[in-house]
Amino acid sequence: MSIFRERWNYLRSARNAAVALGIFAATGLAGAAEAQQLTNVKITVDYRLYGPNAPFWYAQASGLFREAGINAVVDGSSGSGEAINRVASGAYDVAYGDIGTLAEFWVRNPEPAPKLVMVILDRSAQSVVSLKKANITGLKDLVGRTVGTGQADASSRMFPAILKINNIPIDKIDLKRVEQRLRDSMLIRGDVDAVIGFDSTILFNLATQNIAVDDTNVIYYADNGFNFYGNGLLVSKALIEKNPDLVKRLTAAVAKAWIATIKDPKATISALAERDPVTDEALEVKRLQWILNKNVVTPATRANGLGYMDKKKMEDGLKILAEGFAMEKVPTIADLYDDRFLPPLSDRTIPAK
Repeated sequence: MSIFRERWNYLRSARNAAVALGIFAATGLAGAAEAQQLTNVKITVDYRLYGPNAPFWYAQASGLFREAGINAVVDGSSGSGEAINRVASGAYDVAYGDIGTLAEFWVRNPEPAPKLVMVILDRSAQSVVSLKKANITGLKDLVGRTVGTGQADASSRMFPAILKINNIPIDKIDLKRVEQRLRDSMLIRGDVDAVIGFDSTILFNLATQNIAVDDTNVIYYADNGFNFYGNGLLVSKALIEKNPDLVKRLTAAVAKAWIATIKDPKATISALAERDPVTDEALEVKRLQWILNKNVVTPATRANGLGYMDKKKMEDGLKILAEGFAMEKVPTIADLYDDRFLPPLSDRTIPAK
């Protein structure tokens, strides 16, 4: 018997049916009022839900979105390319995705392209990873090798541009398109000599197969001519135009979730594990901590807070990106970024060590 029916029978037997009806009606109205106060927002992240993007689920699970009047749906994707397309098509309102991929999308589709409202990764995690025994220590060592790349993820889409920046002919490298879920096992088996992706994703996937970080070589895009921002919070133009106040509250809640994560990564991964019971909590905490240490908490964000944008760094990066992608024009900061929604510094100050 349901709790509702038990309470109803009790009240009826006590001849308080009229009172009971009043109580249940009031309760229902209160619940409806609460639901009306929450706005549904669909969010897509840059990959499956895992450590490096877990703060977005934490914002929902911890109540930070609810406090901001938001009921969020948070879904994974196959990569930043798919996430940005989802927002551009109107299927989702918000994406957590790569800013370089956004710039390339904007050149081709300026009208539906979402807007960046807050930088999150101050340094890009995009990289080429190989096993140390392959002796690949620089991009030039990829000539004549087989490299596993994805289709929609930001790192794979940027790879030709990185090669062009470094004057390495792409036709001298054997590119093998692979599904991301198979990528790292192919590297272990020797089906490819190197793979492309976020260092944290690849390295900790390899760790589950007893391959230590010290047994790998990592070549970062940021160290090879593309010192640019990584992922950011991207919002549809429709949502910005329709409800700018909601966007402001959304951005503040996301900032608070990332700051809370910096303080306590375990709590963020615990929230993820409640959604997905097969989550390897110990592994995902390490993966998340890696991203925080290398890409989120930097001298720039310690001084200026999460979301800080250095205009020269952004402009220089866009020029390099445009050259690498052979873009028809170089996007400006104003084309991509709307600075009206950056939360106050108090909501995005990096905690002291």
